[in-house]
Amino acid sequence: MRFNDAVLGAALIAFAIVAFLEARTFPQVPGQNYGAALFPLIIAGALGFSGMLLVVSGARRWRVVPLADFGDANGRAGRFFNVALVIAALLFYILASEQLGFIPTAFIIVAVLLLRLRGRPVSSLAIAAATVFVIHLVFSRWLLVPLPWGVLEPLVY
Repeated sequence: MRFNDAVLGAALIAFAIVAFLEARTFPQVPGQNYGAALFPLIIAGALGFSGMLLVVSGARRWRVVPLADFGDANGRAGRFFNVALVIAALLFYILASEQLGFIPTAFIIVAVLLLRLRGRPVSSLAIAAATVFVIHLVFSRWLLVPLPWGVLEPLVY
């Protein structure tokens, strides 16, 4: 099943509005210029802008691309497997991140998803390592979010 970009864009804008309104309720951090709402507000703004771009793109092709195309069943099993793999990755993170730690868990997830969706083992593993490094740096050092160390804890302290 495929949707016109305008439909997906409208859904993204609706989600961005809800996220924006919810993030505005986050408490301020005393003594700081920014608080817990800063990052979610930035993400909500980016999602809203992306949704607007999708709506414009879908509106331009409105007569050519229908609102929804249910198409044939060819390739449907692979797409369902990809969706199931993403859901399994989220569950794996929830269940394993405390014991394994953020870095190994996130690397496994990103590597498996890239290998499945992209292929190219060497570059996919390199991209996974770089992605996890940057995410860990941003969240643990810059945003001061405590990420679990798990099996790497003896190496850190």
